[in-house]
Amino acid sequence: MSAPTSLCPGYKQVESFGPDDEYESGEEISYVTLDLGNIEPTLVPSSSTYRLIGLDTPTPFLQLSGTVLKGRHDALLGTELLFTDEKDVTDRNKRSVTHIANTEQRISFKEVRLQPINAVGESGSQTDPVVIRELAIGGSQARPSRVSKKDASVKSRKPRKRDTKGKAKATEDQIREDDAQMDVSAD
Repeated sequence: MSAPTSLCPGYKQVESFGPDDEYESGEEISYVTLDLGNIEPTLVPSSSTYRLIGLDTPTPFLQLSGTVLKGRHDALLGTELLFTDEKDVTDRNKRSVTHIANTEQRISFKEVRLQPINAVGESGSQTDPVVIRELAIGGSQARPSRVSKKDASVKSRKPRKRDTKGKAKATEDQIREDDAQMDVSAD
């Protein structure tokens, strides 16, 4: 029996790897600033635990003591410097800070309200999608987004019609005439 042909000529199959000493292994630490915006100032100190879900997704979620926050990644123009203060110093005038890291990543969070929806998916099985409503700031309500365990149960909306203020609308007759002219000019 002949050796199997390779899909990529010039490359060979590796049967075993060399000793681990030949490879560098190290951790890469990166810092991300979490901007919590206009949340209750006592919420963070009073929370003993938190949940950070989907940090590497476009919309991460943070839960602090039952309060749910929806985030979005912001690109920074510069670099943020991260410092830590010494906790042993009691005199505020002699307080010092120590630089620990730099970051170019920030996630801005807004408080949202999760509301369950009872819906039946296309397959007929019961799903429990959740509507996420951003809480109003200044009296305006943001449009809700939908999260579901099954993507099939999420239905897309029809696209909105464009506002044609001050623009002439083409009637069906005009479109037919234009099509007819194009057919004639093509001959």
